Amino acid sequence: MLGSDKTRPQGRDSLPGRSTRASAPPRSATSFTLAMIAFAAAVGSIWALDPAHRPGLTRFFTYLPMIPCLAVLLVMALAEWVFPRLGTRSAGALTQLPLRPLDLQRVAVRLCGLLVTLALIAFIYWLFPEYRGPFYAPYWEFLRTIAPAGVLVPLYFLWADTRLQDPDDEYLSFGYLVLGKWHRSRWPQVRHHLLSWAVKGFFLPLMSVYLNEEMQALFTISAGISQGHWSSYDLFYHLSYCADLLFCVVGYATSMRILDSQIRSVEPTIFGWLIALVCYQPFYSVIGKYYLQYDDSIYWDNWLQPWPGVRAVWGFLIIVLVCTYALCTVSFGLRFSNLTHRGIITAGPYRFSKHPAYLAKNLSWWLISVPFISDQGFAAGLRNCCLLALLNLVYYARARTEERHLSRDPVYVAYALWMNEHGWLRGLARWLPFMRYRAPAT
Repeated sequence: MLGSDKTRPQGRDSLPGRSTRASAPPRSATSFTLAMIAFAAAVGSIWALDPAHRPGLTRFFTYLPMIPCLAVLLVMALAEWVFPRLGTRSAGALTQLPLRPLDLQRVAVRLCGLLVTLALIAFIYWLFPEYRGPFYAPYWEFLRTIAPAGVLVPLYFLWADTRLQDPDDEYLSFGYLVLGKWHRSRWPQVRHHLLSWAVKGFFLPLMSVYLNEEMQALFTISAGISQGHWSSYDLFYHLSYCADLLFCVVGYATSMRILDSQIRSVEPTIFGWLIALVCYQPFYSVIGKYYLQYDDSIYWDNWLQPWPGVRAVWGFLIIVLVCTYALCTVSFGLRFSNLTHRGIITAGPYRFSKHPAYLAKNLSWWLISVPFISDQGFAAGLRNCCLLALLNLVYYARARTEERHLSRDPVYVAYALWMNEHGWLRGLARWLPFMRYRAPAT
């Protein structure tokens, strides 16, 4: 975001890039070219550091996906630091030069707020049985791997204290709250702080576990390649989801002002939270099994087995969709996160559609599960189609809640209005007016 999170659109002609006749959308918060370079570095590290060839690496990285995560972080952070014009600086970014003298009391209060925050998250992990099973074992390895970096946190707080544009930040407000100095605490900042950490505390465990699984799948494919037994479909499928999860983990783990990747605002509605959380474990394990189970024993590959030519084309289309989905996440660079606003992305696949990730993901499900074909007959196939359509509707609702949230930023309003006239789906939006973006009332 280029302006304050509290900025509201003031008028049709007062916003930068508001004209729908502009030749290009507003500038993206992250350089897509730089993100692709970071992705290439990560892919190189995955293949070069295959534990089958170098098993000793596990002595240094108990969570092996940390290596490509560091590759993404180093490439993105160093490039954006050396060449700040690659992205857009937010109003909440740290300044390069000090703005005020160091105040050790402020630093101590912030550190107190951080320690209590981490203690609350640790208590939640300890309290709920969901986090005590073997499923989350890779996440605990992830935490053990990054634990040594904790010694840098006090140094970072000391350095940032003099460079914060507003020294009364959310860590200070929450620190005052836990110290009993309520009169010095700002509730909107406390709320923002708690919601931001709730997002990270929920999604980072899931994404780190899934990333570990996808990397193991890639290592298995690597072993198959060396033996001459592998599938190009499996390779690109798992590589795409590995890319997606890699940038997810990096995004959730590096939301900080020094990188200008801080969370600027969090989804403000309960409905927005609910419609997003039902798409993830452990909630989707219930919803997907008992309410939206749209597939059965027939999938695209066994259905098209008698027609290898059609099967090859069908598989290629699936790979195109999952690769597009992955590139959407890569487009965010260090700024990916559900339920939050960390900068408006207008490059990569977002240059052509407002919601390319949801569109690609949902279309891929239709091609993969072929719900219209069922071994139980026409009625079962029709039911499966209805159930998948309901799941598509969930993602449509997610897209709408995200648009309402991001529309607090005038840059997103300018982007969405530009997409009305230049997006690839603008023709469809003319036939289906509900797909056309409407700016919030002033």
